[in-house]
Amino acid sequence: MKKHLLYAALLGGLCSLGVTSCGDNEDVSREHVLTDAEIAEMARQDSIEEAQRNQINADLILEYTADITLSTVAYDGAHVTVETDKIAELFGISEEDLLAGIALESGAPEITGFAIEGSTHADNMTASNSNSTWGHWFDAKGDVVAWGTTAMVCCEFNTDDKYFNVMQYPGHLTDGQTVKVIEGLKYGEKRVAVVITVNAHGAAAITAPVVSTQKLSIDVNPASTYDLNNVQFDADQVKADLGISSMDDIEKFVAVKSDGSYAQESDAGTNGFWFDVDGYASGYSDNSRIYTSYGGDEWVENEIGIGQYPGKTAVGDSYTFNYGFLANNKIVMMEITVNVVAYNDPETAPEGTPEEKTIDVTLTKNYTTDYANVQYDIRDVLRQAFKMTTYQIHSARVSGDLKIYCKEESSEDPEYTADVPGYWLGEDGSAVKFAEGIGWVSLGTSETELYLYGGNHPENVSPTAGATVKTTYIITCNGGKVTVNLTLQIDPQVEE
Repeated sequence: MKKHLLYAALLGGLCSLGVTSCGDNEDVSREHVLTDAEIAEMARQDSIEEAQRNQINADLILEYTADITLSTVAYDGAHVTVETDKIAELFGISEEDLLAGIALESGAPEITGFAIEGSTHADNMTASNSNSTWGHWFDAKGDVVAWGTTAMVCCEFNTDDKYFNVMQYPGHLTDGQTVKVIEGLKYGEKRVAVVITVNAHGAAAITAPVVSTQKLSIDVNPASTYDLNNVQFDADQVKADLGISSMDDIEKFVAVKSDGSYAQESDAGTNGFWFDVDGYASGYSDNSRIYTSYGGDEWVENEIGIGQYPGKTAVGDSYTFNYGFLANNKIVMMEITVNVVAYNDPETAPEGTPEEKTIDVTLTKNYTTDYANVQYDIRDVLRQAFKMTTYQIHSARVSGDLKIYCKEESSEDPEYTADVPGYWLGEDGSAVKFAEGIGWVSLGTSETELYLYGGNHPENVSPTAGATVKTTYIITCNGGKVTVNLTLQIDPQVEE
């Protein structure tokens, strides 16, 4: 019966349009067979709805194309220059006033930025959910979404240079994917739509031959940081084999993936790559073990930096991978073997039994908008109190055997709120969450260093007034204890 009622309702609508006579279809007890005229009318109505859905409500439509090379780690994209002179002409204002209005400058014309949803062509009157005054994140349908799981591309308008910076969300787009987005501007009753068709494509496969291979080997200790060790290679031979005069002439850095192809987008260090347990370039993940880095500030042309995923390697591990230099359509490959060996501790632990010590520490810094920190060397104090070497204390910090309590010691394990082991501190010196913190202080360690370090919260401290936080840290390890009467002094911001 539901089917019969559907047809009855449909015919009622068609009758009102004069397509057929209701008298011809009085019997609704049996299924109606649509006439050619009825089918044609239904198709016409569908086409009208589709046209309305695809119609862009704008007095001026500007259409552009942006070609983006896929990235798994970067937000790289393309610049799309917008014909702002045409927009200004439509609005009846100067181009200077138009740009000032988009930038939301005081006294400028009230220009409203918005977006038009790709799936419905309805207005989304959010001016921006990006880092510019006009711009949005879009999903695969071209609908506005927040930065995150479903985001594909972002448009951010640059009022200085009159272009949209069209970016990608790393790893979300696929090769050959197209996303059409629509940015809008409104002034008075006039509307402009900027339509940008974003075409994503992968980097071209590398087919250059490997003309030579250098086999390198390095021994490293298990690491708790991302610090680099350097392995040397014959840079002069690389230059000769590639036909270049300087290592600055390297056109691309590559690494071999599990399928034999080349990773060509750096995802670690400088011009470097992450390698997994099997020695293949696979990006950063829980399966990563070793990474390379080459170039940057104060680099030595014949040294490649080798780093580790902290805590993921162990004595006895060995990893072999291939990292190469490309120039003049030729590749010189470095076959690098990394052997993880035990640390040879150069120190001798202080004699005697662990003891208790009390010290006063003041960390002083100027307010900054970043998380820059200041440090206080606490190495000798901890060594004497715990009767351990620097490396042993560092290892205890990594394992969790070293503990830090804020204000008072407890039989329970500490619950750190900042870099482990450490805390974000409230005004009264209590341990608090990040959102409530004035600043933080943590213990930093390595095989050769032990230090307290801390800094200010960029949003919870006045740049002009600064802040002072006093608290007590109790550091325990190996039966010893160090009580630190701690002051974090944040002075006003230094004016440039």
